[in-house]
Amino acid sequence: MPHAIGAYVLWGFMPLYLLLVKQVPAFEFVGWRIIWTLPICLLIVAFRGQFPAIREALKDRRAVLVLTASAILIGVNWVVYVWAIQQNQVYAASLGYYINPLVNVLLGTMLLKETLSRAQWIAVALAGVGIAVLAAGALTTLWISLTLAF
Repeated sequence: MPHAIGAYVLWGFMPLYLLLVKQVPAFEFVGWRIIWTLPICLLIVAFRGQFPAIREALKDRRAVLVLTASAILIGVNWVVYVWAIQQNQVYAASLGYYINPLVNVLLGTMLLKETLSRAQWIAVALAGVGIAVLAAGALTTLWISLTLAF
């Protein structure tokens, strides 16, 4: 639990940090994030002895394609988020992350054929109404929110 709280606190301060480094373009910021994350992740993989699993995944063409698509999508998400914060569109960026769980439920029910109980459908509907109310106040920047949500 302490790790989760710490992660949420750091994530909550991220917009303040991004405003301090506003002069750094979003693509450059994300590029440096990737460059500095790579050695840290490689150290974690080495420490956990997971290089064989990575080698196996890289041999599987389908896995490489899925991982490449995932990398591109998360890269777009990061760039849009950083850009939105730097453009003072914090509300739109936040709204995107509020919409995301509804998108996940939609994809889960449509693509994975997951079923929801009646209580879950009611919860999703209430969340949808709440999102609609919030989105009504941000129609001009809704594209930012939807990009981050998907």
